[in-house]
Amino acid sequence: MNNKPTVVAGINFNNIKLAYIITAIVMGAIVIQDIVVMILAALGVFHNLSENMSVSLGNYLFLILILGAVLIPSRNFRKLMNLGSKRTDFIRGCAINYAIKAAVISLLSTVLYFTYDKFMVSLIYRGGTLDILYWFGWIENGPVVAFFRQFAFLLLAAVAIHTLTAAQEKWYGWAADVAIVAIISVFAPIAPLRSALVWFFDLIIFHQYAWVQIAVCIFLAAAIYALNRPIFSRKAI
Repeated sequence: MNNKPTVVAGINFNNIKLAYIITAIVMGAIVIQDIVVMILAALGVFHNLSENMSVSLGNYLFLILILGAVLIPSRNFRKLMNLGSKRTDFIRGCAINYAIKAAVISLLSTVLYFTYDKFMVSLIYRGGTLDILYWFGWIENGPVVAFFRQFAFLLLAAVAIHTLTAAQEKWYGWAADVAIVAIISVFAPIAPLRSALVWFFDLIIFHQYAWVQIAVCIFLAAAIYALNRPIFSRKAI
């Protein structure tokens, strides 16, 4: 087997079919629901369309990223090692996977927001759509900046899920799980700690300066992903 990271990335893309299938089923169900609602609205069943809301179709694409970040380290790693891949190439190949998926999903989500979502809002969902581009305030700076803000956040999310999944077989994986739960549980009720938690989420999601949010997300993604080297060097095949 050619050990190049690009080959590993290609195999990873082809071996997360479950993520594609689940996402396709969910998005297909949403489109069918929208068609049914349009028909009912045309028949006069819905009289107050201003109350109608829906989750943005593009946001369901995040399922590919989330499920892929779980399947790749938990299932694909051993398959690739048995095919003769090197651990270093696997780590580099996964980085290519997440960068491409975050970019493509961010692009498609942004396009769907301005096309499908806008059309559905004008037609039946007068209450608007629940979309992170809007609710996180990313769209305020225009579609290009919104794309990069979403890309950086999705990349960070994918890397965090991937790394946490990869570590689950070891004690430090479980320790990380406990630490995350403890931080959320302890920080939320205590005002000063809650402020620190709010500050962190403001930094990676809501920061008023787009370049700060983008830079922080990419920096954190790189820092977290660096943990993959020691994790996979000890991971059993």
